[in-house]
Amino acid sequence: MEPFTLDVFISKRFVSASVRHRVTCKQVAVAGTNSKDIKAVLRSRSDIPACLAIGRILAERAREGDVYTASYTPRERDQFEGKIRAVVESLFDNGIDIKVYLD
Repeated sequence: MEPFTLDVFISKRFVSASVRHRVTCKQVAVAGTNSKDIKAVLRSRSDIPACLAIGRILAERAREGDVYTASYTPRERDQFEGKIRAVVESLFDNGIDIKVYLD
């Protein structure tokens, strides 16, 4: 298992994602469409382009914290498709190696 985990939360109104250390639960990088600097640029805060932007910003912030690999396990109610897949693929395209564990 990787020492860092990815947590993605998507609601009807916003998208939020964070990278945290598995043992200490310290958040290394956080990005969400509710923050002022991000929501001013986006047209919608919960569509696929917003998810891609969150993935790109989170990748930049994670690299600043020297995180280059992380793991992602979807919650029981989440399926690995659509918006969640967009966030994970955006992180992967921007230099963060994400290992997805599907049951």
